Amino acid sequence: MDIIQNFMKIFGAAVLLPIIIFIFEIILGTKPAKALRSAIYIGVGLAGLVTVLNPFFLGLMSKPITDMVVQRGIQLPYLDTGWALLAAVAYSTTIGAIIIPMGIIINVIMIGIKFTDTLILDLWNFWHWAFIGSMVYYTTGSYIYGIIAAIAIELFLLWIGDVTAPQFQKFFKLPGITIPHASAQGGIIVAIIFRWIFEKIGLTKINVNSETIRRKFGIFGDSVVIGFFVAVLIGVIAWFPEIEQLTTWSRILALGMGTGSFIYLYPKATTALLEGFAALSEKVRSLLAKHGSKRKINFGMDGALCVGNPDNITVALLTMITTVPLIFFLPGNRFLMMADLGVTPFFLAITAVAVFNGNILCAYIVNVINVAITLLFSSAMSPAFANLVTNIGTKLPDTGAAMIGADIRPLHGIFYYIGLQPVVLVASVVVILALMYARSKNPAVFWKLVGYKAESKDIDTNK
Repeated sequence: MDIIQNFMKIFGAAVLLPIIIFIFEIILGTKPAKALRSAIYIGVGLAGLVTVLNPFFLGLMSKPITDMVVQRGIQLPYLDTGWALLAAVAYSTTIGAIIIPMGIIINVIMIGIKFTDTLILDLWNFWHWAFIGSMVYYTTGSYIYGIIAAIAIELFLLWIGDVTAPQFQKFFKLPGITIPHASAQGGIIVAIIFRWIFEKIGLTKINVNSETIRRKFGIFGDSVVIGFFVAVLIGVIAWFPEIEQLTTWSRILALGMGTGSFIYLYPKATTALLEGFAALSEKVRSLLAKHGSKRKINFGMDGALCVGNPDNITVALLTMITTVPLIFFLPGNRFLMMADLGVTPFFLAITAVAVFNGNILCAYIVNVINVAITLLFSSAMSPAFANLVTNIGTKLPDTGAAMIGADIRPLHGIFYYIGLQPVVLVASVVVILALMYARSKNPAVFWKLVGYKAESKDIDTNK
């Protein structure tokens, strides 16, 4: 277990995943040259997305957004130091030590009994399950409850990954990919609930997306141009006290250009990744066909693949601006979101944008609600997180007079509180397994929850 974690830490996803894919393809009988090309393209795509573009953009946004918050001068007791600390803590516990092999075994079993059609390749993000399991363990004192909580969220993500797969594949143009990623699926429950509400009141009929904006506003409807101007607006708000200085305008315009570059380059990296997965998908399909199966196996990946979608960028940037006043004026909030302020709105927006098929207005409203829920969960759970890091002896960043806090997105918060009630926890696992079975028998019914209308080809491949 420690060997696996050390390999992940040393090599990183952009190197380790291509190695795993290469070995996997060779075992499946793919020609070495084809397997090598596939692995390299996957590595190039992942490096472009996870190692280059995402850190560049999120780092670009962190300074102006932090300045927007700090200038208010309001003190909140729990300080956000970023998701990386949560991941480090998650993998430092006894549950974190077994989460990767345990997660793989459960995934394979669920595929074998046809409860899921998702094979998760995104091993790094198993930390989300380990984090919730560890929080439950250190709060309740029960190792068993912690393990069951980690299993429960994995099973839920496998289920919701399958449910959202066709809509995500169609909207984000990611054939053969599912997103069983806790951050990207963090707001899915709220999105499904409000999709029903908005349809009832007719809000979904107000079709405002990047395509309609482009048609009506010409150059100002271009996603790159929109990203540029929204980023410039954020820069103006953040650095308004020094607006008369030439250096300030240099920073503002650099922020706009950097955002435009991110939006433009993101699809290029995604294309490379998908080209790499094409060989693996083809091989898996051919092997299943030889055994007389029309079943389609999708590959579970990080939500980072969806962040650069133009509609997602627009919704997330608008949400970031709205989050700043929410931090200070939301009743009950005690959490100062800082390090993840340039991250959380982008990942939470993914499900909202997909479920509303790019409707920016509906997705924005839902995303703001999910951010508000995140702030409240973070406020409620930060004391438990502080207790966890104290117990395991994790080295903490200097937070001054503030206490260490944790950015807890809706799905994480829900499963944490489920894990504190043994009866509810066991019942939730039973219910999720029942939902997985029901989806395997009639997937089209569940696809409707996220706005996808089944086509004949979809039904055929899931028989």
